[in-house]
Amino acid sequence: LVGLMISAPKKLQLQLGEAVSIIAECDFPERWPELITTLVGKLSATDFHVNNGILQTAHTVFKGWRSAFRSDELYAKINYVLNEFTEAYMQVFATTDRLIGEHANNRAALQVLLHSLNLLCQIYYDLNCQDLPPFFEDHMAEFMQTFHKYLVYTNLQAEGDDDDVAGDLEEVKASICEIIELYANRYEEDFAQLPQFVETVWSMLTTVGAAHKYDTLVSRGMAFLRTVVRNPRQRQLFANGDSLQLICERIVIPNAVLPTADEELFEDDPMQFVRRDVEGSDAGSRREAAADLVRGLLDQFGAETTQAMSRFIMQSLAQYAANSADWRQKDVAMFMATSVAVVASVGALGATRVNSLVDVADFYNTHVVPHLRAVDSDRDAPILKADALKYVTTFRSQLPHDVLVQALPMLTAHLAHPDTAVATYAAVAIERLLVLKQQGVLRLGASDVQPHAEAMLSHIFTALARADSPQKLAENDYLMKTVMRVILASRTSILPLAPAALEALARILAEVSKNPSNPRFSHFLFEALGALARFACASDASAIAQFEATLFPIFQNILQQDVAEFMPYVFQILAQLLSVHQGSGRLPDAYVALLQPLLQPALWAAQPNIPALVRLLQSYLQIGGAQLAAEGSLQPILGVFQRLVASRANDHHAFALLLAVTLYVPESALANVLRPVLVLCLSRLQTSRTPKFVRNFVHYVGAILCLSSGVSMLLDTMDSIQPDLFVSLLQNILLDALPTVVGRVERKTTVVGFGLLVASPRFQNSPSYAALTTPVLLQVTSILMDAAVKDSKAQADQAQADDEDLDSLEIDDSGYQASFARLATLGDAKIDPCPQFTDAAAGLAQALKPAQSVVASSQLPAEARQFLSTLLQS
Repeated sequence: LVGLMISAPKKLQLQLGEAVSIIAECDFPERWPELITTLVGKLSATDFHVNNGILQTAHTVFKGWRSAFRSDELYAKINYVLNEFTEAYMQVFATTDRLIGEHANNRAALQVLLHSLNLLCQIYYDLNCQDLPPFFEDHMAEFMQTFHKYLVYTNLQAEGDDDDVAGDLEEVKASICEIIELYANRYEEDFAQLPQFVETVWSMLTTVGAAHKYDTLVSRGMAFLRTVVRNPRQRQLFANGDSLQLICERIVIPNAVLPTADEELFEDDPMQFVRRDVEGSDAGSRREAAADLVRGLLDQFGAETTQAMSRFIMQSLAQYAANSADWRQKDVAMFMATSVAVVASVGALGATRVNSLVDVADFYNTHVVPHLRAVDSDRDAPILKADALKYVTTFRSQLPHDVLVQALPMLTAHLAHPDTAVATYAAVAIERLLVLKQQGVLRLGASDVQPHAEAMLSHIFTALARADSPQKLAENDYLMKTVMRVILASRTSILPLAPAALEALARILAEVSKNPSNPRFSHFLFEALGALARFACASDASAIAQFEATLFPIFQNILQQDVAEFMPYVFQILAQLLSVHQGSGRLPDAYVALLQPLLQPALWAAQPNIPALVRLLQSYLQIGGAQLAAEGSLQPILGVFQRLVASRANDHHAFALLLAVTLYVPESALANVLRPVLVLCLSRLQTSRTPKFVRNFVHYVGAILCLSSGVSMLLDTMDSIQPDLFVSLLQNILLDALPTVVGRVERKTTVVGFGLLVASPRFQNSPSYAALTTPVLLQVTSILMDAAVKDSKAQADQAQADDEDLDSLEIDDSGYQASFARLATLGDAKIDPCPQFTDAAAGLAQALKPAQSVVASSQLPAEARQFLSTLLQS
């Protein structure tokens, strides 16, 4: 493989390199000790095409160290490489440098040699990224002299022809900047050449051209300066009064100007422009590097930097005021004003700490609001509207509440802007404002949002309707996320808007289901539908008829066309709609007709369908459990259980389904099927026991015990399988597994169920059972007392509380995956066998009240007996 990679073309080398990297990560050096010696042995003094293949292979193997955590194993691997590789590496390095000088007028040779030098620089970084090896410390002067030489190297023969693509020389210089930044950050005390490089990079940044091919070089050069300037020990390099002025004037401002390529992107591909900006994929751009450099300057020279940048900002604003056609001056002023004001930021919150010397609100009122007052302003410069909207998004936590309330109608109006980027930035701003919290409370309440909700939805649906294909429609997930957020923010007050919103969402669903192309858009679409159904039906249960009439035909088409991406969502929405019929006692005819197709094995063979189908069957049982039992439909459902319980990956879904059967069908019907169910569970316990399965089985046993005749039903069924089977099961498996149950409802069910078991006359009147009284009581008490368990309880309870935190719902929080995404807006689907008890302690106290004498006479440790005694008296 190594030989193939060395001889392969450059593009193929990169692909083969990934294979080598993966193998090396597992096998090198223990099972592949000859790798480095093979590479070193193939190095050539004359064939640099071969050398480049070898160096590319080495870099591919070494580059993983850059992001690896420090460990003895990693250091042993690096030291092994250093011992075998460094001498040959230095010889190739010196030879490459010499040959570049000898072939200065040979363009073809320079191209190969500079590519070699760039790979050598990449490997230099790889070998130094974790620690400074003694070899490189000893030869630092030689290497740094060469690096400095090529940082200032100029040769027209080495220049790339394409201004849009970095050539080998530009890549070499960018790699050198990366190396010296590493040294400035990690090995400052040994880096004697640092002041020389600061001066060189500074000079380079003031003279380098504006062509796109220099972008990476400029960004890394500014990153190096930022690293140095943030170091208090290097403060004297910039302390000169003119230094900051010159950095701002000659480096920051020129690189803060919006590149022509970005202007074109804004016009030609607005969604790509917005996505790159909002999601931070432009982090390597000149603009972002300039902003980072300003933040570095602010760390050490806050007042001086603010003063210097403010002068440039005011000059740009004055030039724009004198000539509004010169909109680029306002754009750079807005960008730099944000850079100077933001000290720290988080994507989910915007600016979290701002420069105390900058009045964010005043700048907003004076320079931002004029661009938001009228939608049709700035016709020749829509980028300024985007800047204004971004300013609101960035400083949403700092702007006063009344300012945000006044901004909301302006933001809403801009959802109708004809420019896609502007409308999208408006949607992003609104969406972020609607989740903004202060001390856990939303800053914009329903009363602030409701007056604008109809216009928000109308503008967004109108914008989406302009799409000319399913792919184009699904492209803008930011708009659909805002639809979801507006519905969530409105809660039950969405009812008057529900019919129109439902019609629009259904139309969108019908269209995008023809060719699903954007998973994020799809997810937010179904979240919006789920939230709309949830809150509209909560206000008016009769609204369910319209939801079913509108959505069923579309859902039917999705199922018939086997649109795999949407099927799990459809099943979840069906479960939600069906649950609205709770209290009717019978399943609607449309759902009855759908049941048999839902039980077909083909649907259950697709793993993403399983959680959603289980949720749907739970709704069937909840609404019509008695009806299903009477009509003989339990057996097919239990057939699904049998399939799921045999799978380690799906056994928890099996118990979720079984719990619904147990609680929602009449106990007489349950008694008829419990024996084969328990036989399946016991068989699995015997043949393929896992901690997860045991934990779920213990919880299920607790759920049976919580039924009105659960204790006798369980014990009778166990005895019918084998006399005294439950005694053995309790003693050998269940007792040890009791404390492993997690989840608030699950723990409560388990504690109450086993408390009822101990307190039952059947248990106490049997010597073999009664002998287990103390062990059972000790375990259920330990669940409530043990500090470690309490910690896990708190975490589990927090996880459950988060399920209902719809205010700040994010796609990651909702468990989004490419294969299955749970719709968080549907709420928690946990089934509670004992809802009459608010917590496990209260339930246990009630369960044990009939058996207080048993508790008193048990052989519990004093602490546990005192705990139970206090519990029973409360």
